[in-house]
Amino acid sequence: MMKKLLYLAMALAIVAYEKNPEGGSTTPKDHNLSGFAQKGQFVKGSQVTAFAVGSDLVATGESFPANISDDLGAFGITSKTAAPYFDLRAEGYYFNEMEGAVSTSPLYLEAFVKADDTKANINLLTTAIRPRVKKLIKDGKSYADAVSQAQKELLNAIGFTGTAGNFDDMDITGTTDADGMLLAFACMVQRSRSAAEVTTLIQEIASDLESKGALTSSTIEKITSKATGINPFTVIENLAKYYKEKNLSVNTVPAFWRYLNPSYDAPLLIVDHETFSFLPDPGNVVSSPIKYPDAISGVINVLASVKFTVEIDVQGATVTTEQVFGPTYRVSYQIPANEGETDRTAHVVFKDDSGNVLAQREYTQGANLQFIIISTNQTKATLDTYEDPFKEGVEIGVNGKAYALQRFDQLYGAIGVAVPKTDSYVISYPIGAVVSGGHIARAKTTVNADQSTLQDIPFYASLASYNGMEIPQVAKVYLKPCLDAFRFVSNATIKRIEISPVEENEYLAGTASFVLRQDDLAYFPDLNPNIEFESGASHSIVIENPNDGEYFSCITFPQTYKSGLKLKYKVEVSGVTRENEITLSNFPVFDAGKLITFIMNNNGERDTINITIQELLRNSDVVITK
Repeated sequence: MMKKLLYLAMALAIVAYEKNPEGGSTTPKDHNLSGFAQKGQFVKGSQVTAFAVGSDLVATGESFPANISDDLGAFGITSKTAAPYFDLRAEGYYFNEMEGAVSTSPLYLEAFVKADDTKANINLLTTAIRPRVKKLIKDGKSYADAVSQAQKELLNAIGFTGTAGNFDDMDITGTTDADGMLLAFACMVQRSRSAAEVTTLIQEIASDLESKGALTSSTIEKITSKATGINPFTVIENLAKYYKEKNLSVNTVPAFWRYLNPSYDAPLLIVDHETFSFLPDPGNVVSSPIKYPDAISGVINVLASVKFTVEIDVQGATVTTEQVFGPTYRVSYQIPANEGETDRTAHVVFKDDSGNVLAQREYTQGANLQFIIISTNQTKATLDTYEDPFKEGVEIGVNGKAYALQRFDQLYGAIGVAVPKTDSYVISYPIGAVVSGGHIARAKTTVNADQSTLQDIPFYASLASYNGMEIPQVAKVYLKPCLDAFRFVSNATIKRIEISPVEENEYLAGTASFVLRQDDLAYFPDLNPNIEFESGASHSIVIENPNDGEYFSCITFPQTYKSGLKLKYKVEVSGVTRENEITLSNFPVFDAGKLITFIMNNNGERDTINITIQELLRNSDVVITK
């Protein structure tokens, strides 16, 4: 009887020894396990080791090493063990998809799998749930239930929704939603971190999850805060370049961008802000808040999971679409310049095959106008009570047409006008008081004698292309009084002066006005009037002196003549009135900004004239602002 009991006990022990919680056997079995080690891909030659783990979740001491066989991270492990589980560990350098380069230090990734599995991948997600799966098994869960629960807990913690399958089936070279989750998580954990920092973070995730089945808010912040700064297009370009350089037959990526930001979950996604380039070269365009009419060209990066077409609603616009890699496209466009005098809005529209609008970009081109900012030269000779007449609403002439000055808030409140674009401009005030002669202006009105205000003095500026440079869209000009002055001083009483060119076929411009006060000889322009005046202008300027004094001053306009100046004058000497004429052959110009003084000596029948020229205004050129 005792023998029978002993045999029965031995048989039960053998049966107990041969069975384990997962239905395994104590008899060693052959196992063949293959998969991929990926953070990005571990590089060829990196090591993967399978450590046997018993049903009590304690390592048996058996280990089965293997090397990664290609640059996709592929490995294969052959083993013989009775253990029901493996701890898989990958150790080595990996391709950093965020930086587009192989890591500079190694990384360790892990997975906990059944020994009977024939395929299992090692990645960041399997590493994160490994301690949690073991804890749940110790708490009485089956392996399958423990894995399912740990996976759901982690995905819920980081906000990933969708069908995930098993983490050890995920592959960043695949096309499923689950594969996209893995690549998104890899980017979020990697961004701006070294391999050592990635290791630290994944250990924090694993530790939180093991004890609580959830992540702390600080750990979640460390993961998700990195998502918004990830450029999916750049990640895909980096992976595509890696696959090409390594001659790997991978031609797409999973839709990982959907998990980086909820707004990214769309059939077509414009990834990043394109860079503009203005045509012509931006060096010829003024940097300003003003909207420009210039042609616009650019590139838009697109992620699309559907077929699409691109249209631009402006005549003459062009667009080309290039597939970069898998779902990534580069759309290049050019919108021609706006030739109209009103703003124009152009749309780059993306549509699916049914004509539905998937996305669009809008660009506003300003009217084809020249913005001229008006300023006056505040340099004065003797006048201290000057008041700038150029205020909002005041009308000025531009190329002969009236425009009201306006305030441009986008140009920091500057005063000016917006006018049709042309090669050159003559700006005048009052309107019609100044006309063009080449690039130089001349006044054609009479200046009032009363100089208590400068409102009636004609102002002018000319703005023209020079040295091959176009006038920029925003140009600043100094409006300057279009005036000159001369003074007559005599030892006799001057009654009348007539000024004319020597030659009869030459003309002067306008008439001179008598100045009542000497102190009003102020504020004159600096011009260089190298022009001949047109036929029809006055041949002479005549001034009657109402004061019967021995000197007087006149304001006139800058002018040039070839033949020299002829003066006819009427003077009273010792009660006797007489007239005379003197030719100044070496005096061919009234220079603007100058006070020209004629000193007349009346000595009997013989008169002499000496000339002095005084600078009344510091030089100040018209300014074209680049």
